[in-house]
Amino acid sequence: MTTAKAILGAAATLILGWVGFTTMSDEPPADPAARPSPPRRVSVRLLGLAEEITGIAVPAQILAGQRPRFFQIDEPSVVVVTLPGDRTISLLVKTAFVNTEIDVKAKSAVVVDVDLLPLPKSVPYREAVAELRRLMRKMKIEPDEQMRKQMAAWPDDLPRRSPDFNPDLPFLTYSAGMWISEIVGLSAGVRPTPDGGWFVAFVFAVHADARRPLWDPNFKPKSRPRADEKDEESAQNSSRK
Repeated sequence: MTTAKAILGAAATLILGWVGFTTMSDEPPADPAARPSPPRRVSVRLLGLAEEITGIAVPAQILAGQRPRFFQIDEPSVVVVTLPGDRTISLLVKTAFVNTEIDVKAKSAVVVDVDLLPLPKSVPYREAVAELRRLMRKMKIEPDEQMRKQMAAWPDDLPRRSPDFNPDLPFLTYSAGMWISEIVGLSAGVRPTPDGGWFVAFVFAVHADARRPLWDPNFKPKSRPRADEKDEESAQNSSRK
């Protein structure tokens, strides 16, 4: 398994504004190229069809069920994730990854997890942790007791790594998880970058028992897994990319 890359951002309210129409004057109009463009808006539904994703062209191999079954949204975007039950979560990200499974009955690609990387650049560890907490509040996600305990065990601060840091070697990440619906878990964490900084990653993932019927029609789902099981599985799901 390769390590998942991750996401950057703020909430949908931080969408870049359009410059208003110029008023009548003798001055030449401003160069349109100098105006910031608003980020694209991408809508994704967990356990929804990949072909129903809006705001971006889904790669043909995803729709055809070919591997790899994930793709990257590689430009700043407001990603709106709709959970089963229609709760929506919106975040402005630098990049994102959408992972799919194939429904063997319908022969179509279905979204099973979304990885969001919100920060536009790497930041010091302490700032990354502060941004993670701020963005969770923006998304109106309150950590449960177990997640609070996990996050409380993180270091208060860490020194920046030396320039000879080898990004190919195993490195320590800090993550915590919780259930945000009956079948969807959240893994939130900070991870180091080759330049010595840190980035923030949020993974919204459908539990294995809810996605397995897509490729195993005879599977009978068990009862809802424990939170500690989900935290471990979220890390596994997010490391596939």
